[in-house]
Amino acid sequence: MHSGLPTIHGFKHLSRIPLYVPGKPIQEVQREMGLTRIVKLASNENPWGPTEAVKARVAAAILGSDTEGLNLYPVSDGHYLRKAIAARKGVALDGVVLGNGSSELLELVAKAAFLDGGSAVIPRHSFAIYGIATQTAGGRVLESRASTTELDVDDILRSVAEDTRLVYLGHPNNPTGIRLEQQALERLVRQLREDIVLVVDQAYAEYEDPADYPDAAAYLSERPNLLVLHTFSKIHALAALRIGYGLGSKELLGCIERVRSPFNTNHLAQVAAEVAVQDLGFEAFSRQKNADARTAFALEAERHRCQLSGTSGNFVLLESVFPAKDLFRELLQRGVIVRPMHAYGLTNHVRVTYGKPEEMQAFWSAIGPLLDGGC
Repeated sequence: MHSGLPTIHGFKHLSRIPLYVPGKPIQEVQREMGLTRIVKLASNENPWGPTEAVKARVAAAILGSDTEGLNLYPVSDGHYLRKAIAARKGVALDGVVLGNGSSELLELVAKAAFLDGGSAVIPRHSFAIYGIATQTAGGRVLESRASTTELDVDDILRSVAEDTRLVYLGHPNNPTGIRLEQQALERLVRQLREDIVLVVDQAYAEYEDPADYPDAAAYLSERPNLLVLHTFSKIHALAALRIGYGLGSKELLGCIERVRSPFNTNHLAQVAAEVAVQDLGFEAFSRQKNADARTAFALEAERHRCQLSGTSGNFVLLESVFPAKDLFRELLQRGVIVRPMHAYGLTNHVRVTYGKPEEMQAFWSAIGPLLDGGC
């Protein structure tokens, strides 16, 4: 008699962890629906890039040279990209670590933290990977109170248990599009127990006004157990290349390095990101286009009497009287992909990425008749 894999204790544990379901790709919808014109507003991608300079650098890397080519392994620690990031962020070279997207760094810090078990505090309605990374590494999730309009620092602090190893904070949070103000962030940084790693996920930080955004990196010298994450998938428009980075103390990143696979980031991603991280002009351009799209969306939503949550990031959470799954399917049939949020406990919400003006027009043309004058 053969015993199946689920009878192994570890696999039984894994079978109870929900799978992460990404936004549907355009090709899949074309295949399933037989449509030719698809607008994807599901995965918070930047519709305005990458830049020609990034494309040129990737093309040169593909052509190869004596020191770089597709037949050669990439620089394992991403030295040159890390050097560019360190210069941009004003940190030491050993204060930067690279990941295959910032999501890999979420997994690596969990893998390091939960070698002997423990728990992570995660605010409700947070990015699903926080919980998945915690559980797959052998930790347990403690959910703190949060709503679509508020992140509760006091409840995060109250939720900490004796065995808590990590606290995850999306800043701005995905999918609710909210963030902490400076005073609240400082309270969390300073009052959280010193032996807990505070992971601040700033994937959407570059979409915020630099003048009033409270950057958690400002506290790196104050709190050794602070990991600040960024990605090149969002404002830098390099989602397909899968690269992100973390900022932290030499000691903390040294632990992450011990669970990082060699060559975890590929050469094309490294050279593209090296160009992108230095292009402040493209960041400013994308930030302004996003702000324009946010303003236009709010005006149209008001006309339809729709309830919106969040003013941060490159997306918005829209509440409807329709169940999210039903609204998602109806829009899909009309060639528009959004993200239903029922898996996040938001049964009547969809998340909509801000696209180009013509893409947003396609969204409102598709959803308008469904709303029939109101959300």
